[in-house]
Amino acid sequence: MPDAIFAHPRLAAVYDAFGGARDDLAAYLGIADELGAGRALDIGCGTGCLAVLHADSGRTVVGVDPAEASLGVARSKDPAGRVTWVHGDATSLPALGFDLAVMTGNVAQVFLTDDDWTRTLRGIRSALRPGGHLVFETRRPEHRAWEEWAADSAPVTLEVAGIGPVRRRHEVTAVTLPLVSFR
Repeated sequence: MPDAIFAHPRLAAVYDAFGGARDDLAAYLGIADELGAGRALDIGCGTGCLAVLHADSGRTVVGVDPAEASLGVARSKDPAGRVTWVHGDATSLPALGFDLAVMTGNVAQVFLTDDDWTRTLRGIRSALRPGGHLVFETRRPEHRAWEEWAADSAPVTLEVAGIGPVRRRHEVTAVTLPLVSFR
């Protein structure tokens, strides 16, 4: 089930404005180059930033996400239809023979139980070719990032093209380690 901020059409449309330059994605392209990956699977692709970059570099790309609204934004970034966009998650993927599967940003943090991780990893395994690679990032709990979120809770307002002013505010709602909840 997608997070509401990615599933709601109005929220998906403003997501990229608050995401910043996404300079973190260059590392994923470098890894794909290093591995010689010609076929890439972007799990939790969201609004498609990385999937489109992979397609720009000549790769065959599938982007999968459970939030249809986010996929709508992603499709708008890919008018030539170079990326195959799939509404779903890693548990429902067929054997696709991919060289590389990636989960960027906070995707790995949505799996809260061992069962969620097991189902997801099994799905990824079936989508990869033998010897394929999974690359993902995760939070470092010792960094205690939620303390920065709480300290930086002042609302931020941005002017979003075609929409107008949009205000965002973070609120940490619970810290019950190893889980931290916020809205």
